[in-house]
Amino acid sequence: MNIKESFISVFTNWKNFHGRACRSEYWYFFLTLSIASFFIGFIEAILYASIEGFPTILTYGMEFRDIEWQSVRNPVGPLTLIFNVIVLFPFISVTSRRLQDRGISGWWQLSYFTIIGVFVIFILLMLPSKEDENKWGRKPLLEG
Repeated sequence: MNIKESFISVFTNWKNFHGRACRSEYWYFFLTLSIASFFIGFIEAILYASIEGFPTILTYGMEFRDIEWQSVRNPVGPLTLIFNVIVLFPFISVTSRRLQDRGISGWWQLSYFTIIGVFVIFILLMLPSKEDENKWGRKPLLEG
């Protein structure tokens, strides 16, 4: 599976929390999101620096301060917020299907709320699937 196929697959299966997703589907989608987030952040930083009154999270009622109680200039603008809302459910869905490919429930994503859970899930997402068929279906790379 290449980057284009994984992106299309994730967004067409955004509401499918049952089934399996291969490692390439998950990690190519993760790479695509990382690159898009970088460019959106870069564009918003340029807009924040060049346009007076460009809306950021600081103007939405939240103000971040550093140790010396000076305002921190960390622009998180409307493009980032919109992008995060659009990719939230597809990302949770593909992560759930990737964990099910490994043979564990997608509900393990709730362990993100613990500090150690983030690292456990990250490692589980990197590991190959255990068997050709489990209770969530056949291995995605065998179908076709």
